[in-house]
Amino acid sequence: MVNSQFQLYLAPFQGITDAVYRTSLARWFGGVNAVFTPYISGTGVEKVSKNKLVDVMPLANQGVRTIPQMLSKDAGEMLLLGKALADLGYTEANWNLGCPFPRVANKKRGSGLLPFPEMVRAILETLFNSDFPLQLSVKMRTGYFDHSEVFEMLETLQQFPITEITMHPRTGKQLYSGDASESAFADAEALTQLPLVWNGDIFTVSKWHHLSLKFPRVDRWMIGRGALMNPALPLAIADYDAYCQIDNIKALAAFLNDIYQVTYARNEGRSVVVSRMKAVWVYLCHSFSDPVNAFRLIRKTRTPDDYLDAERRVLNEFELVRL
Repeated sequence: MVNSQFQLYLAPFQGITDAVYRTSLARWFGGVNAVFTPYISGTGVEKVSKNKLVDVMPLANQGVRTIPQMLSKDAGEMLLLGKALADLGYTEANWNLGCPFPRVANKKRGSGLLPFPEMVRAILETLFNSDFPLQLSVKMRTGYFDHSEVFEMLETLQQFPITEITMHPRTGKQLYSGDASESAFADAEALTQLPLVWNGDIFTVSKWHHLSLKFPRVDRWMIGRGALMNPALPLAIADYDAYCQIDNIKALAAFLNDIYQVTYARNEGRSVVVSRMKAVWVYLCHSFSDPVNAFRLIRKTRTPDDYLDAERRVLNEFELVRL
């Protein structure tokens, strides 16, 4: 179930929110209007490898609006990828100007591009003068070194037909430390007429209510770690009555089964499935009132059978946190 009065987006997380994760969350919990894919990068400018497109193949992304994300500082690469995505039937894409991790940012990609608005301007001029085939949105932070970098960047972005800007009000240097800055977001909101999406620190329904009252013009919200910690959070925000009516344990079990079965089949039963599920549980354990001991059971597993036994124990023996 989704809410028509505002939009809720699922944020991308490399290594976790792949196609089966995204579609299963939408299927078993709902609440999201759209999901963003982990970024696609390193495609080059000659031909996009099929391996780069596995996660965005339409057949694997049914049932929810899916927006591919690209990470690049090369307009030629973005044009090539845009055409490949258009050939798959996509009509929109998102440009990542927010990834804070040094291995990305130090190469002037992700949030590492934020101190260089002229580079961003040159890329966008090339794209939009070359018949870029997709609508383009941007996901960004309010700066890399300092929040003040957002001012010139917004001035640059609003000169182009950007459809919306997802704004995470931390600097790239912060990574995920500290709080998402409401004052930095307010400063950004005052500077642009482009639609803004709040992204950052929505872990509870009450936090979303607080933000929605503080920023009444915002009608688009991206949920990241909060949804990884509790996949029912978007539904609880969109329709709390519907959230109260679902059997959360059954929904969690079905959601986890989807991810497990697809990963197991994809890897022909190898133990990589255990590592994959552990990555999910790093966040998911916080759905339970005793997250440390819930995750301890999962973390100790080594084989698929061990994992499945531990999963059953957690779902049967541990109490869920009510949102």
